[in-house]
Amino acid sequence: MDSVIWDVYEATYQSVAYLRSIGHTNIMYVGDIQLQRGFALRWQAFCQAMNEYGEAIDPALHSTHHRRPEAEWLEELKGQLKRHKPSAIICGIDGEVPLILRLCTQLGLRVPEDVSLIGFLNEQREDSPLPVFTRPLLPIRETGYRAADRMLWRIANPTLPYEHIRIQCEMFVGSTTRTHD
Repeated sequence: MDSVIWDVYEATYQSVAYLRSIGHTNIMYVGDIQLQRGFALRWQAFCQAMNEYGEAIDPALHSTHHRRPEAEWLEELKGQLKRHKPSAIICGIDGEVPLILRLCTQLGLRVPEDVSLIGFLNEQREDSPLPVFTRPLLPIRETGYRAADRMLWRIANPTLPYEHIRIQCEMFVGSTTRTHD
């Protein structure tokens, strides 16, 4: 069976590479890695990128486990942020980005002055109450078009080998990241 996906592995790797390029080494990953296969791939890419930059990964310093009640999870995350004081956070799940931003605000952490934040937003509308996020631009619409094209091609070519197509994203630099000294 053919498949077409946006490449979340590369998007995560690019996010780490960008943060490293602006001086961040203490980068925290936030995202439930058990909920979907793509979320697990984001964590794997984060670990690979950090390892390639010479940073050992201690899973206890990140928030990757299955979400309990939201208030309990946020309280635990608040403790992790206070203890480990990351200079940057990658939030790998769209729906959690506003929660992480709000939690940083509650802790008195200014984004990007105190902590840089990359959010995996499916999209960000101009009328969004969120700041303009630094984020990988996930090519959701383009992937849908490519998948439709692929289905039509497959109907016309049922005996040819299957293909798995990964569409890469670009990094968009918004107002939620800055250079770390």
